[in-house]
Amino acid sequence: MASNPVKQVRFERPSASARFLALFCLFMFLSGTRELAHAQADEYQIKAAFLFHFAQLVVWPDGALNAGDPSLKLCIFADEPSRQELQTVIEGKPIGARVLHLRLISHPQEVQGCNVLFLSHDEERRQSATLKTLRGLPILTVGETANFLSDGGMIRLHADEDRIRFDINLEAADSTHLTISSRLLLLASKVIRGNATDRGR
Repeated sequence: MASNPVKQVRFERPSASARFLALFCLFMFLSGTRELAHAQADEYQIKAAFLFHFAQLVVWPDGALNAGDPSLKLCIFADEPSRQELQTVIEGKPIGARVLHLRLISHPQEVQGCNVLFLSHDEERRQSATLKTLRGLPILTVGETANFLSDGGMIRLHADEDRIRFDINLEAADSTHLTISSRLLLLASKVIRGNATDRGR
């Protein structure tokens, strides 16, 4: 009696993009723990980690990054209350061939040379004026207020049932020729595309 042939099953290793997506989804899940959400310091360390991942999943247009400077600059205002928490997480983190550094600014006019700008709730009073100053510049803007996207910001972080989620204004990013990865768009709670809004996670 002939033996049945053994069928060989080939297992493919997940791609780098699939592994990154899985890890980022896990990170978003862990950000929802109540123990972390209740402490403001921990909250902004989590948000700093989001900022780091955002910078990994955005492509700046040609000429926007200084070829002679290996740093990628994330700017905040010098009076930002969560400055220490943000700096602890992001300072010196590698992003491709570049290194992420925190840069402090005092006025919106000092944004030249910034690659990412974070505006927390505490910067609401100057949010609108700052975003107007940035209009057309290839600077990724991330904020927290309810009207951040309508003011022209690109990514808004917000709490949802003890988890930190984010919405994306794709039109604002496109207007400055920044390219947001499809992987990041997939993870967003909401993506605004002109007059249309896609709701995701």
